[in-house]
Amino acid sequence: MSTALFFLVPIGIAAVVWSLCFVGACFPTGGLPGPPYSNIVLAEPSLVAYWPLSDFANSPPPAGAPALPPPPQGSTSLGAAQDLSGNNHNGSYINPPAYVPGTTIPQIGSNPTLNLHQASIVPGDAFAPGSKNLPACVDFEGGYVSIPWAANSPSLTDFTLEAWIKPKWTVTGFNWVVFSARTNNGTGFVIHIDNQNQWQFSIGNGTAIAVINTMVPAAVNGSLTYVAVTFQSATQVLSLWINPGSDTSAAPTPAWPPSPATTTPYAAIDPTQPVTFFIGAGDNQDDQTPRTQAGGPGAPLLPFQGQIQSVALYNTALDPTVLASHFEDGAA
Repeated sequence: MSTALFFLVPIGIAAVVWSLCFVGACFPTGGLPGPPYSNIVLAEPSLVAYWPLSDFANSPPPAGAPALPPPPQGSTSLGAAQDLSGNNHNGSYINPPAYVPGTTIPQIGSNPTLNLHQASIVPGDAFAPGSKNLPACVDFEGGYVSIPWAANSPSLTDFTLEAWIKPKWTVTGFNWVVFSARTNNGTGFVIHIDNQNQWQFSIGNGTAIAVINTMVPAAVNGSLTYVAVTFQSATQVLSLWINPGSDTSAAPTPAWPPSPATTTPYAAIDPTQPVTFFIGAGDNQDDQTPRTQAGGPGAPLLPFQGQIQSVALYNTALDPTVLASHFEDGAA
């Protein structure tokens, strides 16, 4: 039997919820195989974008899709990260320039890279007839995926972001971003792992940014994790789900008191404004210390180290039972 824990923590008008399943107790072993995981994701009506991250190096954007912008100065594009939803939120795989002297990220070294089309880490996405993609993942070593989010894209007033990750790092002391959807003034959200190896959110409304410390430990050194984050605007509940099992229980007493300082509400990015989203890196280029020349454009900081696959973005907060089924289908 698997064990699941829930905590509900109000943070001003925001709240954090998570479900934890412990090692060896969550991955289902019975039942008949169903459709490939990617097909299940693509069947969700509220899907906005799906990046399986299964592309080969130097793959072009899909036929008829807009051309991708050139890479930042000093960076190299490795081709398109295709959005299989059909909404043309295609990204670019970017190898950024080397870190400037004095930057300390010893796990990655001085020349960040991406290794495309590595072995799949999502067991339930094995290739089968009718599958929409050939499953594979990307090994992030400081490179990232840059996704131009055009004006008039769907608003993320409510949202779900889910992904499968397999970290490589073994020590604390660094921040690792899984997904960033935030403008330079702080509107939007960032999902990352902090320097204590704990899951953390950064949310903003355009005037202030709140960092929400969940105290939930992140897996390290090759442990496969399904992560999902949801936000419901009607209830102002922001939720973190880690390997959610279907045998969940009621929420016990909150594990820690809410902080009066973290009362900043989440505000969706203005859908009329273009912005850049990132997988495996945090924030926009002109919002970070440049890695090229003084005052010039550089790459985002807070790079991810490890494997990421099957990143999906929805414009609604998916029901917990749906998230549980996604985890079980991907892990089966």
